[in-house]
Amino acid sequence: MSIWRQYAEGIEECKRSINLSKLDWFRYVDLISAYGATGQLETAQQVLVELKTIRPDFTIRWFQQIGYARSSNPQFRREYDDIVEGLRKAGVREE
Repeated sequence: MSIWRQYAEGIEECKRSINLSKLDWFRYVDLISAYGATGQLETAQQVLVELKTIRPDFTIRWFQQIGYARSSNPQFRREYDDIVEGLRKAGVREE
C-alpha cells in the first residue's frame, strides 16, 4: 500500500471520528497533520480554525510536551514526531 493511500485512508478515518465527537481534539490534530504532510495546506488551515475553537492554546510546543510526557519509548517518539512534522508543514504555530 502506498504512503499516499495510507494518508487518504487516515484522513477519511479522522473525518469519521470527528463527526462522531467534535470535542475529541486529538482527531483534529491527526487530520491537520495528514493534510500538512500531503500538501493540502488550505484544508489543513480550515481544520486548524476548528481545532482552535476547542483548544485555543494549541501549539506545536504544547503538543510535543504532552506526547513526550506520555512515553519515552523511542518508537513512540518517532511516530509522534511524524505527526509534529505534518503540523509544521500545515503551518501550526510553534509557540
